[in-house]
Amino acid sequence: MKNWYAVYCKPKEDERAELHLDRQDFEVFRPKHRVRRKRQGQVRTIIESLFPRYLFIHLDDVAENWAPIRSTRGVAGLVRWGDRIPPVPDCVVESLRDNLDEVGCIPTPPADYKKGDKLMIQEGPFAGHEGLFYGRKGEDRVMLLLEIMRQPQKMLFPEASVARV
Repeated sequence: MKNWYAVYCKPKEDERAELHLDRQDFEVFRPKHRVRRKRQGQVRTIIESLFPRYLFIHLDDVAENWAPIRSTRGVAGLVRWGDRIPPVPDCVVESLRDNLDEVGCIPTPPADYKKGDKLMIQEGPFAGHEGLFYGRKGEDRVMLLLEIMRQPQKMLFPEASVARV
């Protein structure tokens, strides 16, 4: 009978482990999500593992040879509790797989700003200014109410360039 198991990977090598296990015809699943990171002075959206250093592998506990897994590049070993390797419930993996978007990522919920929340602008010509959250415009943009020349003005900013005060 086939079950899902968790594989523990070497630091920053879960993508390599996934690639090499896949090349050996193992069925693997590494859930990913989008994250905003500041790189070289710019905020960029990148795709990372949802569970860094872990991935799931679908194995038959009777008919399949597990020995090559330990020596696969990027793999540290299977997750164990003592000398037992516990299976991951199928419903956990199915739930993750059911929620993938078109690129294979688990959607990250937008920040839960409420109208009137104070936000600080982190980048651009208005960096350092505070504004009030007014609403969303599209998936990645927020509308802030800024006081400019003693007049409230609605302005759009990338969500990645603002943060709560």
